Amino acid sequence: MVSGMPMVLAIALPAWGQTLEEGKRAFDRGNYAEAASLFEQAHRQSTSCEILFYAGLARYRQNQTEPALIAFRSAVECDPKLMPAHLALGEAYSERHNDAAALEAYSHVLDLEPDNKAALNGSANIYLNKNANEKAVALMERLVRVDARNPDAAADLAAAYAASGNREAARQQFERALKLQPKHASALMGLGNLCLKNGDEDRAIKLLQAAMESAPLAPEPRFLLGSALNRLGRYREALAELQAAVRLGATESEVYYHLARAYGGLGRQEERAQALARFAGLTGKSKQDAEGQRRWLRLMDEAKSLVEAGNLNLAAARLEEAREQRPSDDQLLFRLASVHYDLRRFDVARGFAAEAIGVAPSIWLYRYLAGLIAEQSGRWAQARSSLETAVQLNGTAAEVHNALGEVALHGGNAEGAIASFERAVELQPKEPAYNLLKPKIGLDNKVHLIPHYPGAIDLLIEQKSRLRLSQFCDTLRSIDKLP
Repeated sequence: MVSGMPMVLAIALPAWGQTLEEGKRAFDRGNYAEAASLFEQAHRQSTSCEILFYAGLARYRQNQTEPALIAFRSAVECDPKLMPAHLALGEAYSERHNDAAALEAYSHVLDLEPDNKAALNGSANIYLNKNANEKAVALMERLVRVDARNPDAAADLAAAYAASGNREAARQQFERALKLQPKHASALMGLGNLCLKNGDEDRAIKLLQAAMESAPLAPEPRFLLGSALNRLGRYREALAELQAAVRLGATESEVYYHLARAYGGLGRQEERAQALARFAGLTGKSKQDAEGQRRWLRLMDEAKSLVEAGNLNLAAARLEEAREQRPSDDQLLFRLASVHYDLRRFDVARGFAAEAIGVAPSIWLYRYLAGLIAEQSGRWAQARSSLETAVQLNGTAAEVHNALGEVALHGGNAEGAIASFERAVELQPKEPAYNLLKPKIGLDNKVHLIPHYPGAIDLLIEQKSRLRLSQFCDTLRSIDKLP
């Protein structure tokens, strides 16, 4: 050693190490073909398990999934604790829709690193797609605890809660995501969809409009906004949003269902028929699996309970969800018409009643409800026509005669009103409401009638043909004189 010369300890990389570093630099430049060649050259010079992972990654970036899987599998066989290779396997298998193999790979990752965010998220998404919502929620809850400041994690957990039916927990997580990122498109859309399902259309519309601003090229917010506007009878606005959703690439069958509804509300029957045909072609009317059937029955039961509790807005929302499973079910259409009638949304109710009649024109209940809707809307000729048809279909329905009496009363037909009211009492002599309708003739020959207007129509059809009134109005309207 020459005196005064500093000692320099140089550690030279082996040849394979230098090749590996060159491969990494090529990979970082985006030259994946060169990187793959260099990694494979390094592997021929060394038994390092890590090189196999890098080689697989370079192949994966070139969309060469099969060689990538072989390399990743070789890497984990070489070193069972090589966590990045297990994670890469999970992502590759997931892309090929091999869920079982992907879950196995993610499980290995979580065994090695229980809080690994990518594995938690990947596993949860697979379970969500398989409708295994409880397993998805458990994984998402772990992810949110690990990554508490991540709005994507909160939004994904909210979606998992919503899919499992826990709407309150879903609401909390969507709002949490929005606190972290106020313009988070998925959270805005998810919360808007949740509000829509809960019957809060006004808030849903505001949220979905904000989601459209955050993701102007996404079709989903426009589709949901169109469905919300449809529910409020704002068919022209709904049609514009739904058509925009289709232009942006929406292909779900539900889009065409809502398009058909908007066209129908605007009286564009030919286009409505085309949209329904498209809807039927995408879904297949006979393809309702067991889970869909159970969901439909659950929603119908929930709607029944909500009507009995007087929560008509939420009942309407549940029925709207059920209709997505069976859009042409006449009893469901009738129930929707009834709820909207009680909510005094007569234009919306009229549309549902007309659809129910179109499906099953010989059911007197549907004609009766159509008559009540027309009566409340001041369409007296239409009311009389519907109610007369209902009488022809079922001459023993006292409530129809009662309603016909009210229509006759408004038209100044005293004798017709009296005859209808007396027929209603004759058919149901023990009904207090109809007994109040008995005419009283004063000394001045003025006819005094105290007609009763039915209140909320019960949603439920009892024994196929029996309509029960759920409540009566608090006051009776009197008419002192008829010509």
